Amino acid sequence: MKNRRRRKFARRMLVIFRATRKIVFLVLLPLIASCGSPHSVAPGAQGFASPGGASNGPNAVFPEERFVFGEVLSGAVVEHDFVLKNRGPAPMLIQKVSMTTPLLVTQMPQQVAPGAEGRIHFKLDTADLEGKFEGAILVFLNDPALPQATLNFSGRVVPAIQLSPMPALFVAGQRGRGNRAALEIVNHEPEPLHIEKVEHPTERFTTQLETLKRGQRYRLTLILNPDGPSGKTTETIQIRTSSKRMPLLKVDANTYLYERVHAFPDAVDFGRLRAGDAGEAAQNLMIHQEGRSDFKVQMSTDVPGLSLKWERGPRGDRYQAEISLISEKIRVGSIKGSIFIDTNDREFPRVVVPVYGQIVER
Repeated sequence: MKNRRRRKFARRMLVIFRATRKIVFLVLLPLIASCGSPHSVAPGAQGFASPGGASNGPNAVFPEERFVFGEVLSGAVVEHDFVLKNRGPAPMLIQKVSMTTPLLVTQMPQQVAPGAEGRIHFKLDTADLEGKFEGAILVFLNDPALPQATLNFSGRVVPAIQLSPMPALFVAGQRGRGNRAALEIVNHEPEPLHIEKVEHPTERFTTQLETLKRGQRYRLTLILNPDGPSGKTTETIQIRTSSKRMPLLKVDANTYLYERVHAFPDAVDFGRLRAGDAGEAAQNLMIHQEGRSDFKVQMSTDVPGLSLKWERGPRGDRYQAEISLISEKIRVGSIKGSIFIDTNDREFPRVVVPVYGQIVER
């Protein structure tokens, strides 16, 4: 009797074990199927392209990823199409596009059908550009293999009339000697260029215009007046031309006429400093005597907390000074005063250098 009960109990346990094993297997089956391939897609979800694998989604291809428009005159409008091909079986969506200004999108499809292609039309107005232009275009797509494509739009924009190497002149010279500097006026327009007039103040400098290639290239030279007013200044030279695009050119004339004994820079400006950082601020000051080798100086200041250390150069015609602040003696507020440089030059026995700055709370 006992043996019969034991056999019956064992048969029931075997049935329960087999049923349990079947239930566990059915629960684990979807998980095993989903882990079998890294590119598998759950039922009902949209398929996406993946590198190196088959896909039921869109597949974006840009045959051209960089457009170089070469060299154009400022003011020209450059236009170009970037082609987007969809080699997948599902529609390609262009979600958004961002780009470097002043690039603009003037035409773009929202969707590219399977096996078809779309064109994104870009426009660049170069009216306010000059020199090398490097534009980046970001296209955001619904292709997981290429969710963001980077396109490049580049070239060089030259002005109709170019002032080379720059639209400015910098001239420094000693009193009695003066100096000069020059720039070239280069015509990039197809029509010949004629310089009709050059206008500027004449007290500090004069100008000279030379024709290098008639209608194409000219040289403008600034000649610093050796007996003009001393010091630094910036004035404007106006050049009137025959160009309809650029009838008036402007050049900044930066001039500096210094005396035989002079300091560089001609002022010490510490700017705005926090009280805790004042002790770390330091500037260099050069004191020159042109044409001599027995130059000697002594320096002093009326600015509290200002440290002066100077050293004579090996040629004997200059000194280099280190100007710094003593943090323990500096107070919150403005720094305003002078550095006094007493020399052994009879004509220039003292040079005064202004000192500026502002100390603020920590």
